Amino acid sequence: MSDQMTAYGFTNPGDKSKSPNFEKKKINKPTPSAKQLLVEVKAVALNPTDVATWQMKKEEDDSFTILGRDVAGIVKEVGDQVEPFKVGDEVFYPGSSNIQGAQADYHVIDERMVALKPDNLDFAEAAALPLTALTAYETFYDRLNILKNSDDPSTLLIIGAAGGVGSIATQIALNDGIHVIGTASRKESRDHLTSLGIEKIINHKEAFKPQLKELGIQTVDYVFLASNADDNIKEVGKIVSPQGHVCSILPLRTPLPMSFFSKSVTFSYELMYTRSVYEAQDWIKQHKYLTELKENIEAGKLKTTINHRFDAMNSETLKKAYEQLMTGHTNGKIVLENKR
Repeated sequence: MSDQMTAYGFTNPGDKSKSPNFEKKKINKPTPSAKQLLVEVKAVALNPTDVATWQMKKEEDDSFTILGRDVAGIVKEVGDQVEPFKVGDEVFYPGSSNIQGAQADYHVIDERMVALKPDNLDFAEAAALPLTALTAYETFYDRLNILKNSDDPSTLLIIGAAGGVGSIATQIALNDGIHVIGTASRKESRDHLTSLGIEKIINHKEAFKPQLKELGIQTVDYVFLASNADDNIKEVGKIVSPQGHVCSILPLRTPLPMSFFSKSVTFSYELMYTRSVYEAQDWIKQHKYLTELKENIEAGKLKTTINHRFDAMNSETLKKAYEQLMTGHTNGKIVLENKR
């Protein structure tokens, strides 16, 4: 195996109002150690966090930056402390914000955020899932503390339910017996939510309370702000139940409504990278959640959220993929296959 690999990245972020210009470069192939795996990258999905990393890069930073934090591939080497994986395993995982991305031939990742790929998905279909699914699992069961399959099901409002996170979050919640209301502003997005099994949909660009009232709902127990957090936080304050729970995956720039105080609402943030960046003691939970996802997909209870597939990864297809991502109007995920 060669000590070199092809990677697509950038040194200077360039014009941040346009899609990144990715440079093809030969760099040293990484070597796994301890609990790390060396994975031959077969497919990479894009996420808004990739755009954020590109746009936040400082001009004085002259490093070669590689994006791409949703991966499916084949294990080629393992570190000396790796336990559950072996060479030849087909895996999927999300990557982290404190390591290089996977828009390359090979990628190194810690085993605690990796799971075996679902047998019934190809690499591109699998790569669409890890980051968004982990975000959903952690939001529901670590931040909001929703009970699964309860005799008295909770009501959950997912804002931005048709997006990359929302598309898998919706499926997970419905599969776990949670009553879901989704928001969507475009007909295409509403149709997408209907196809996922959501029966109750409101428009997040209009007042929430009257729309929910038409559906026979006065308040909701849980709210998941999967997009447009600042635009919708005031409306959330009007419809969240007293002693309800709200979680956002985006940092709020506006103050929380006073109604959060009067209702004793619990507010939390979710960032999927927290466990990996801080090497949390319960980091292995990410492996367990992804394994649960794998089993549910193989059982036919959940499906991939891939929306657009590029059958090659190169400077041209990456530019087109990021242009599409930056419109902010994609349902599901954009994935690039790495065929060499």
